[in-house]
Amino acid sequence: MDTNALPPLPVISIVGRPNVGKSSLFNRILRKRIAVVDDVAGVTRDRNYMKTVWNGVEFTLVDTGGLIPNLREAIPEAIHEQVDIAMRESAVILFMVELGTGITDFDQIIARQLRRSFASRTILVVNKAESAKAVYEVPSYMQLGLGKPYATSALHGKGVGDLLDEIVARINDDINSSGTDDEQEPMPEIDGLKVAIVGRPNAGKSSLVNKLLKQNRMIVDSKPGTTRDAIDSLLDFGDKKIILIDTAGLRKKARVKKNDLEYYSNMRAIDSIGRCDICVLVIDVNVGMGVQDMRILRKIFEERKGVVVVWNKWDILEKDHKTFDNLVAEAREEYQELKNVPMISLSALTGQRVSSLMDKVFEVEERMGVNVGGAEFENLVFDWVRAHPHPVTPGSEVRFLGAKQVNATFPCFRFFVTHPDMINPGYERFLANKIYEKYNFCGCPLVLEFRPIARKRGGNKIDDVDNDNVDM
Repeated sequence: MDTNALPPLPVISIVGRPNVGKSSLFNRILRKRIAVVDDVAGVTRDRNYMKTVWNGVEFTLVDTGGLIPNLREAIPEAIHEQVDIAMRESAVILFMVELGTGITDFDQIIARQLRRSFASRTILVVNKAESAKAVYEVPSYMQLGLGKPYATSALHGKGVGDLLDEIVARINDDINSSGTDDEQEPMPEIDGLKVAIVGRPNAGKSSLVNKLLKQNRMIVDSKPGTTRDAIDSLLDFGDKKIILIDTAGLRKKARVKKNDLEYYSNMRAIDSIGRCDICVLVIDVNVGMGVQDMRILRKIFEERKGVVVVWNKWDILEKDHKTFDNLVAEAREEYQELKNVPMISLSALTGQRVSSLMDKVFEVEERMGVNVGGAEFENLVFDWVRAHPHPVTPGSEVRFLGAKQVNATFPCFRFFVTHPDMINPGYERFLANKIYEKYNFCGCPLVLEFRPIARKRGGNKIDDVDNDNVDM
């Protein structure tokens, strides 16, 4: 398995001490809210990569955690490592300070590190420079020894265009100096299977991503809530390209205040479910499957995404050869929604069975695209209905007149019936179970539609009221 998490475009990283506005500038340049922004120091912890373009030049922008020099606590030290990785892979480094506080001791220490190793690549950005007196105060930042300071207000957009012009000029200089043609060919979008790693806090999601990537792409810590943004990484797995999306742990909404930072992290994780193809729901085997895990699973199926359930931390569980089978049987007995969901046990820490996870993911991907034979499926439905008729509905008999699979990115089947509003929920589950058993759509969000029928003008042929497309 060959891994590659580095973006193919020139990398522009934003660094600086906490709470100077790095994530605000990141969002301003992208012209949308991607990074979580809050006035609490230390909000951004992982490297957050997003592709953008300015004046026809594409590049990858990286938001990084706040540098806190000489602090040896676990999280700040991990943030420092992530920032160092971002700087080493960057064509341009935006060193951000803020106008209101003046030059701090932390700014001096960071500037010294940048002068030593990255001076030629660094642009000094003085943020929060929206006031009229900024023109007199900004030149004092020359003493940091990193050249001309660029005055910006990430909040209001002031000076950001000039800063982007300078970034693009430096990218073009690098291209010209390396002998590349002046005209930059646009890079194609990376097309790959999007896999979101989701679950409750501290289930081991980031550890799993790091083990798949074979590098410390995500910050890992034993405290819940370490990951706060959804982070994308590129994984080459054999001949397949996978885009891994690590997400913040999803907590019960009632426990998250709307003004809290975690509220926005929850929203970002939910958005990640919507933009992926397959979800990997990570469960801490020592904690077990809970109500919140089932809420996440239901959200996955609501978004019409495939799913694989992972029982993580298998290495520290006392077990025998029957433990996994018993665990799966108990979970499916307690939660009926798990009946047709594939499961795997693994250890993100040791790597046990981690590569087998991707085999499960590929199996679900393949099943999501299965098309069944039209005539065969309709005949099967009629057989099922004859053997097990729909329950009697007083005054309105429900009769099945046809069935087919419709075009969708997930298994979706349409049944033509009389009185579709009278379909019994238990009978719908009966039909779904029959389809799961026959076609093995394990891990897929099976959707059944019940529609009335119409007759074509000038004839008696039964036809669908709508076309074959399904609402996504």
